[in-house]
Amino acid sequence: MLRNYCFLIIFAVTACATSAQTKPSPSASPGPSVQTRDSAPFNLAEYGVSFQPDARLIIVMAALDAAGFDPTPLGREPSAFRALLRRDQANLDASLRNQLTTYYQRHKLPAPATSADQAARYVSLAYALGPPPSLAAPEHFDELPAGVLDVLDFGPMVREFFKQSGIEGRLPAYVRAAQAESDRLRQPATEMVRAVLSYLHTRPILVTNERVRVKSPDNKKNAQTAYTYRQHERRFFIVPDLMAAPGTVNFRVIADDYYAIVPEGTELFSSELRRASRAGQATDRCARESRRRKLDRRVHGSVEIFDRGCGCAL
Repeated sequence: MLRNYCFLIIFAVTACATSAQTKPSPSASPGPSVQTRDSAPFNLAEYGVSFQPDARLIIVMAALDAAGFDPTPLGREPSAFRALLRRDQANLDASLRNQLTTYYQRHKLPAPATSADQAARYVSLAYALGPPPSLAAPEHFDELPAGVLDVLDFGPMVREFFKQSGIEGRLPAYVRAAQAESDRLRQPATEMVRAVLSYLHTRPILVTNERVRVKSPDNKKNAQTAYTYRQHERRFFIVPDLMAAPGTVNFRVIADDYYAIVPEGTELFSSELRRASRAGQATDRCARESRRRKLDRRVHGSVEIFDRGCGCAL
């Protein structure tokens, strides 16, 4: 399925796609060239890729687990991390647990929604909240996707959960566990990025300049139009989610940053690499076409990328 190789597709987008409204900065240094296996060590950071366990995601998913969310396949035992989390939360206030459970049950998606579908909106909610300990609500609700708005009222419960559950004291250990999963993913991620760059024969565009019109202070009709350039830095984060539904990769775009949120045990370099590479080639064609026609990208829980200009669909 597309979810199994969305990392490849999205990295191809970040490596190739450039909006018609942007152009390379005149002062920006050229991106790194693709290195061979015999050259200097391959540094993912030079290609805009890094690993970033997120405390907000851990907190929201822990609250969701307390609410009754359980993606463990039937007949299998929960993961070691989920079992640890449940032991840690065994004494959670019964009233709060009931509130969380009631909310989750009332807002469950109807069949045939999967566990991954159920969790996707809460993953988006985690990235809409501020950092702990405040976990502040987003300031501009009109900019949030519909899925987040559906579960936005879960936010106050997450803040109450953070206060009452004692997770703040355990959070450093949970983050270290997520970091250990990041360390496991580092080598396969390196191989995957290397393969994408080699296949596409290109390098990531990490910095772009957006041309922005400057309003004239005197508002004269014949005033000369002035422009300035706003610099954007593209980054790609791989975020381990130890409580995600197995086999499901969530993808989010926040401002200029791309997030691939992967469950524990994900094999990034899968047997579907060849098919993903073909998708990457299609993305490359779209990127070339989008230099003169703006790229229209729509991203949902499962990655969907469309370009009306060149008719490519991944």
